[in-house]
Amino acid sequence: MSFTLNEICSKIDAKILKGEESFIIESLKDFDKATKESIIVFKDVKYSTQLKNTKAITCVTSESNVKLCLSFKNIIISEDPNHSFALLTNIFYPKNSNFSQEIHSNYKNTPLIGSGTKISPNVFFGRNVSVGCNCVIEDNVTIGDDTVIDHNCTIYNSTEIGSNCYISSGATIGSQGFGFAKHQNEWLQIKHLGVVQIGNRVHIGSNCTIDRGTLSNTTIRDNVIIDNLVHIAHNVFIDTDTAIAAKVGIAGSSNIGKRCMIGGMVGIFGHLKITDDVIISPKSNVYRDIKKPGRYSSLFPLLEHSLWKKISILISKLDKIIKSFTK
Repeated sequence: MSFTLNEICSKIDAKILKGEESFIIESLKDFDKATKESIIVFKDVKYSTQLKNTKAITCVTSESNVKLCLSFKNIIISEDPNHSFALLTNIFYPKNSNFSQEIHSNYKNTPLIGSGTKISPNVFFGRNVSVGCNCVIEDNVTIGDDTVIDHNCTIYNSTEIGSNCYISSGATIGSQGFGFAKHQNEWLQIKHLGVVQIGNRVHIGSNCTIDRGTLSNTTIRDNVIIDNLVHIAHNVFIDTDTAIAAKVGIAGSSNIGKRCMIGGMVGIFGHLKITDDVIISPKSNVYRDIKKPGRYSSLFPLLEHSLWKKISILISKLDKIIKSFTK
């Protein structure tokens, strides 16, 4: 699916500042995945370093940030770039990702498929795959050798699952992420065009939800083990041999390293990087990058937010305060 620059502007109610109206745009991409035929959306100055390395030559941005985008061949000005981004995800949403498509039962005679399960005809199974009862597996899903999908699981389109994995009952993999743009008091859903990629020997507990990526993918590497009731949001990356206990919530675009151990009910804010060999104690809130291996904990009673901020700053400076009294 492709559109001219002029067609895109008319669809997102924006204007061309620079560029040819007839220039063809073929895709909406992240900065690092974009080609010359892609369009990117520059919404915030905190992403300005990514502008230098992108191969895209077409950019949507705001009037206030246009000075940072002057090197682009084609520039589109939007009053609300985040709303434009949401519109573009709907425009470029691929037809073969339509969740309302009919799901067929072509595998009903296979002994390893449970009763009530519906599977699209375009699913690739490896050897000795087992699927429980009342599951739904959508189009273009790939499942590797010796993987077990337990009862009542939903695997959305284009999900990739490796070999020797175990997906416990009630898991949902590849669902739409929680992404919306508010415009004139209405919420417009940002369509998620990425997929979920799961490596080999991954264990996913009951009733976990793993969302597909927005433009890039949500990725879980080999030998990761995940307990029950865990939510992994869009674009999260989890590296090998990491263990995650129950009721953990990981917000979008966070990156978790190798051999990490994350305790129960931990909350991890979005866009964070956690290095290898980190242990996070139960009920901790992770709101900044963790750059050094080790064990980390945080636990506050419920406080007004303004007071909580003051106390957290004081705690971080306690060692300096104590030293000042001991001099």
